[in-house]
Amino acid sequence: MKHRFKVLTLVSVVSVAFMLSSCKSIQEPTPSSTTVQGMVKLKLKGKSFQMGASYDGANNFEKPEHRVTFTRDIYMCDHEVTQAEWKAVMESNPSYFQGEEANKKVANGEVQEKRPVEQVSWYAAIAYCNKLSIIDGLQPCYSVKVGRTEVDWENLPYDDIPTTNDADWNEVDCDFSKNGYRLPTEAEWEYAARGGIADTDKVVWAGTTTELGKYAWYKGNSNNRTHEVKKKLPNGYGLYDMSGNVLEWCWDWYGNYENTDATDPTGAWPGTYRVGRGGNLDSDAAYCRTSARNLISPRFRINFLGFRLVRSAQ
Repeated sequence: MKHRFKVLTLVSVVSVAFMLSSCKSIQEPTPSSTTVQGMVKLKLKGKSFQMGASYDGANNFEKPEHRVTFTRDIYMCDHEVTQAEWKAVMESNPSYFQGEEANKKVANGEVQEKRPVEQVSWYAAIAYCNKLSIIDGLQPCYSVKVGRTEVDWENLPYDDIPTTNDADWNEVDCDFSKNGYRLPTEAEWEYAARGGIADTDKVVWAGTTTELGKYAWYKGNSNNRTHEVKKKLPNGYGLYDMSGNVLEWCWDWYGNYENTDATDPTGAWPGTYRVGRGGNLDSDAAYCRTSARNLISPRFRINFLGFRLVRSAQ
């Protein structure tokens, strides 16, 4: 299955599961949390970078390069949400990669529950973020009104999360001033993935410009399955698996880049497809670039698609 900067089709829809890893904070103290460990503070406030890519091999979706500036710091989890983390909050495991079938079984020496959760729709990912925020005594970032009534996030059953394109859920608002868990913006994700490597005139992956296999699970080494998080090397910010394992949901509606400076960009509005970032277990190396983009319907549940948590730093 190829995922080369094109809309993912319904043929790609499958079920997946992942698990929570107990990970140690790399650069900053871990915020108080009952569930999530490994939140790394990224000092983005006042920082700028050239987002996108300009080299000849870049896809048009990655162009033009444009200057992005941030006005807030964030905490980003050093790993993709795991199957155990998901199950602790949602009391379910939708993942495809679980069980004893040969193409789903966990790799030798790895722990099933520490594999990334997948087959999670964008709608389900934001529900998880709000539910976990409530559990941890934080302010939920997302607001969705069905009719005129706000979704009861604390008591929302998994089966009530939309599985088809939903007009009410597509009107979701994100309050970035809240301290709860959320998905990263596309710009936050790309800056974090670069890990301090600013050169965009060549193929750059999270953590390396030459040795992708040491940093990522991708088509060349995944054996067509997900792997326990944090088994590869981290990038310069202490973040793992940002160029492989599972593709990661971002907040943004997909839109074409403009050749203008932007501050705290949050994507197009309105939109049809949400953005996925990071390459995955079935991606060729070229499509694991930190600048690579995928556009995906928010209802899709796919066995190479998960997410990573972020919090705005107060």
